[in-house]
Amino acid sequence: MEAASRIDVVAFDKTGTLTIGKPAVTDSYQTESMPGEFNTWLNACVYELESQSSHPLATAMCTYIRENRPDAVSAPHELLEHTELPGRGMHGTVQMPEEYAQALGWPAVTRARLLVGKDSWVKEEGCRMEVPTETRIRWADSGLTSVTVALAQASADTGCALSSFALTDQVRPEARDVVAKLRKRGIDVWMISGDHPAAANAIAQQLGITNVMAGVLPEQKSETVRMLQQRGVGQETEADMAKCDANETGVGGWMQKWLKVTRRQRKKRPFARVAMVGDGVNDAPALAQADVGISVGSGTAAAMETAPVLLMRSSLYSLLTFLDMSRIVFRRVKLNFIWASMYNVVCIPIAAGILYPAVDRGLPPVIAGLLMIASSLTVMVSSLSLKFYREPKH
Repeated sequence: MEAASRIDVVAFDKTGTLTIGKPAVTDSYQTESMPGEFNTWLNACVYELESQSSHPLATAMCTYIRENRPDAVSAPHELLEHTELPGRGMHGTVQMPEEYAQALGWPAVTRARLLVGKDSWVKEEGCRMEVPTETRIRWADSGLTSVTVALAQASADTGCALSSFALTDQVRPEARDVVAKLRKRGIDVWMISGDHPAAANAIAQQLGITNVMAGVLPEQKSETVRMLQQRGVGQETEADMAKCDANETGVGGWMQKWLKVTRRQRKKRPFARVAMVGDGVNDAPALAQADVGISVGSGTAAAMETAPVLLMRSSLYSLLTFLDMSRIVFRRVKLNFIWASMYNVVCIPIAAGILYPAVDRGLPPVIAGLLMIASSLTVMVSSLSLKFYREPKH
């Protein structure tokens, strides 16, 4: 409560926090250069691989394939193993049909790696992008999240991306209003997302968020929160931070730019109290690093266990209620402390006999005891008056 009553910065995760967390596939691309029923076979492999994950994007892709490409659900294929890489995607090994291996120019390959995830991760794995550039740009400009499907040789870092899905997630209807009210209270609002910068910025623009950090991997989120804490907050520093082009420089670039703060700015605001709001497994380290970690009610078990604050309702208005309640409770704590201190400062000398020389009489022990009880009752009644707190209407 004490930390939450003096929050300077609120950092939001995007998927499942600022958005509803139920993405849906709105567009897709499939290669036309492969023979036979290749796309059906590939979709079958993707369906089984994604069904091993509980990530909202994976669930959305499975739903799309099941409803729009039902033949792929029962198509013959063989998934040998699978691994989930947080912040990147799903990695699996599939048995490669000879016909398709030859079409890809891999005549001796019997097993291939199946990658389903971020464009950047697929490129890191050495896969060339067969998905048209204009398609990917159009999706990014529309705020869509793209998930790329690629096949790569198991024994070499070469492969190709042969399919891609574009997904959208509906913004929470109250999110923009919550962001506006936080800023009205003088709280800086940030969005930290692992999505492509263009997609993250499109959502941020809808919500009125000007401070965006995109392309952040799960293991980098806690470091990002730490940098916000160390940087401090003020009008000058906030403007300076907004100028940092995270989309081009990456996390390392942010660190170098943010730590270049003048001594005058540090004296003005040496540190910031940061609240992190998230809902997923990937947010757990950041929730632990923040001064106040807040998990929404629809979040994962890991996020709920890590965050000291749990919003029982999924509505972001609960965040405003929590911050408002924290300030009121801590203000009452200070009021009770001041009252009890003044009460004792006045009454203890009287009980000790400071008035005896003037009135030739001390304070009877019974009266002193009653006054002590009255002090405790006053503090207790003051605290119980918090029961009359009513949640602000939004």
